[in-house]
Amino acid sequence: MSFTITGEQILWLCGFIVAIWGVVKIIIELRKPSTDLKKEVAHHTQMLDEDNTRLKAVEDSNKMILQCLLVIINHDLTGNGIDRMKEVRDELQEFIINK
Repeated sequence: MSFTITGEQILWLCGFIVAIWGVVKIIIELRKPSTDLKKEVAHHTQMLDEDNTRLKAVEDSNKMILQCLLVIINHDLTGNGIDRMKEVRDELQEFIINK
């Protein structure tokens, strides 16, 4: 028994391969916007988390600065409050060391 391949069979096989390749290409192109969007959302989420952490640190620093300024103002007004100034100084040192 002999097996022969005709030109028509070769063309049919090549056409089938091209059709499969075209379907795969279309599926890839249809999924691309979704994939790109997911990557961009993940990137933005990471950036927002970093910004949130940074803003929290800035708020803590501002709170400590305002507390120190309030103690200085109270000391200036009353001439007393040295004990409170010592407490705030210790808190400020802890804040700076832990930062």
